[in-house]
Amino acid sequence: MWRVRTPYIAETTKYLGCNLTTMSEGAHVSPEAYDTWFELLADELRRRILFELADRSPAEGVVSIPDDIVKRDEDTDTLSVHLRHVHLPKLAESDVVDWNREAQTVSCGLAFDRVRPLIRSVRSLDDIRRSGP
Repeated sequence: MWRVRTPYIAETTKYLGCNLTTMSEGAHVSPEAYDTWFELLADELRRRILFELADRSPAEGVVSIPDDIVKRDEDTDTLSVHLRHVHLPKLAESDVVDWNREAQTVSCGLAFDRVRPLIRSVRSLDDIRRSGP
């Protein structure tokens, strides 16, 4: 079983209020799964979708694409093309999200809860970075 056990990570996750080892409790998580999760979080558009899903309760768990993630100065048409042809297929293929192409929505997929602690940790780091000096 893979566990994150370095002092730096332990300090960081303790500070952020979550424990990355919970991702592997009770089930084996392969190195390839971690690679996939970090790859999904490597892109800013995919992070926006994942952050939005992680912030919602199960009752309100559907994210409208692109309406719920578009920034004020972004071109919605260009964003939609990138999402439809690059980012949403990658997220759906990993089972982290369920993508309803016709309704233009995404919801938490079967693997979302396994990666949720990592998403929240990255979100916290992103928030710290944005509020920094």
